[in-house]
Amino acid sequence: MATVDYIKTIADFFLLSVAWSLVLFSPIANTKLTGAGLIKLLTNTAIGSLVISMVVQAIAPVGIFNLIFGLKFIALIGLVSITTLHTDEKSPLMWAVYFILQILFAYLICDLVHFQLIQSFFLVSASLLLGAITYSMLLGHWYLVVPKLSERPLKVAAVIMWMILFVKIIWSSYSLYSHYDFFEEQTQLGAGYAFNWMLLTMRVSFGYIVILGMSFFNWKLLKLRSIQSSTGILYAMTFFVFIGELVSTYIFFNYGLYI
Repeated sequence: MATVDYIKTIADFFLLSVAWSLVLFSPIANTKLTGAGLIKLLTNTAIGSLVISMVVQAIAPVGIFNLIFGLKFIALIGLVSITTLHTDEKSPLMWAVYFILQILFAYLICDLVHFQLIQSFFLVSASLLLGAITYSMLLGHWYLVVPKLSERPLKVAAVIMWMILFVKIIWSSYSLYSHYDFFEEQTQLGAGYAFNWMLLTMRVSFGYIVILGMSFFNWKLLKLRSIQSSTGILYAMTFFVFIGELVSTYIFFNYGLYI
């Protein structure tokens, strides 16, 4: 795969991940308590991300006359229906649209690796980590609109993020152990010893250590119900998780390592 194709694939992955995960995690905060405004904020963000993904595909050689673009268009219709029809209480129709969107986005993510099982799980785990943190950051802002909202949804999102992070750290550790020759001195694998280690250092420090450390501070702030401070932490976590997962997907698509 050429470098330009890698860039487009990684860009498409990130855009689809944001669109998918914001909708996926939306039920964490009950719309009866937040009002329909939060779900519309999340959905509009997802729409923007999906539209950019469609533009990326349109300018690629694969074009728009294929199944994948058609599925993206159907997903777009679903997102638009949510942002226009959703009320403070989720109706059966909105639940049906929600579940259809989960199937569509999961299909689109797995299609990036041609539905190979292990690779699909790896991309899904990256999508979920990225989404859990991004969702939490957007949710934190909503407390300015509904100040009396319980901090419980943010705590639930934090626990989910820890669970995903735990799985990813174990998986990355095993992959590193299995492919340590990729990082040995004078290795000819990848882009060479120095560059390989630079990628690994960025992935582990930004994507794991910083995220894990900040998540504990975030938890302490949530216990104190210091929501604005927690949201500031989540801002920084969103920045670092994007860098960490960007490096991880670069390593994955270029060298086939699950780190």
